[in-house]
Amino acid sequence: MKYTDETVKKFLDFIEKEKTLKEVCLEMDMNEYKVLDLVSYIRSKGINIAMQNTADENIYMVNMGDYEFVEKNVYNFQTNENNEFKFIVIADTRLGSKSQQLSILNDIYLKGHEMGYDNVILCGNISAGLYPLTKVYAETNFINDTQGQIDYIVSHYPKVDGMKTYFITGKLDDIHLTKQKINIGKRIADLRDDMIYLGENSCDLVIDNMVMQLFSSQLSKTYTVSYRTQQQAVSFRSEDKPDVMLYGGLLQCEQFTYRGIKILSIPSVCATTKEMAEKRYSNTIGAWYVTVSTNNKKGTLESINAFSSLYYQTNKDDYMNAKVLKDPDKVKKLVK
Repeated sequence: MKYTDETVKKFLDFIEKEKTLKEVCLEMDMNEYKVLDLVSYIRSKGINIAMQNTADENIYMVNMGDYEFVEKNVYNFQTNENNEFKFIVIADTRLGSKSQQLSILNDIYLKGHEMGYDNVILCGNISAGLYPLTKVYAETNFINDTQGQIDYIVSHYPKVDGMKTYFITGKLDDIHLTKQKINIGKRIADLRDDMIYLGENSCDLVIDNMVMQLFSSQLSKTYTVSYRTQQQAVSFRSEDKPDVMLYGGLLQCEQFTYRGIKILSIPSVCATTKEMAEKRYSNTIGAWYVTVSTNNKKGTLESINAFSSLYYQTNKDDYMNAKVLKDPDKVKKLVK
């Protein structure tokens, strides 16, 4: 059975906070079977309504929006005929912020394209997130609404023939899900066939038979640069350790091995924001260019070769001046 938009909105608004099935029946003037049919209809539209039976024999429900319960995100790649997989790694583009650096992001894609890198992995915080209007940081975004940031990313994120972007969402992106119940990762991927959404905050990339784990930090930076990444590495049980760990959200660039895990901290592609400056966060800008080689017979990790390309000067008011990269030949002169 179909339901009107007005009925759906009334129901979703009512269960913004947890409600019992009986409360919903009274509010919607429906019997239990009709309410459960309405839940099924809304779920078919991609909106997650969480339901739980409790010891008091009540059924509770709440509107989770685009939120999905996934135990682990996994995505598979295969190496080429030389048993290699080449990719660029970036994080924290923070599009929608006045500190974004679209020109630098374009440059990274253009250089990667020229060097034969067809895959880009983005470790979280593709968007600037949202600030309450009462916070001083709200003025640091030039787009401070969810749909506006989605539209901007879809239309402005670099697009180069033959290149694909694989991305997880991060702490800033999660604000859209928390406040607006919208998973911007899913929405962006639905509108851009060259952008593949891998999940919230983490994902296992299986390349042949090796595992590379992506993270976007949910925790703040620390004075000791490698503390967060080491803390994550220590948390793995021996049988759960990945071969490689890519860790975004810390605004830093470092490479080291810990507990046998090859670890890369991923720099940002965003100038230092007012919040970073006031919290005394250092901010390294750039990208990693990585080649992973696997064993010809076993498919296990043979070697990883990674070099960084850093940018020591940002472009003032780049959010007002940067061009959209959709044709490398036309944009080349704009990013040199």
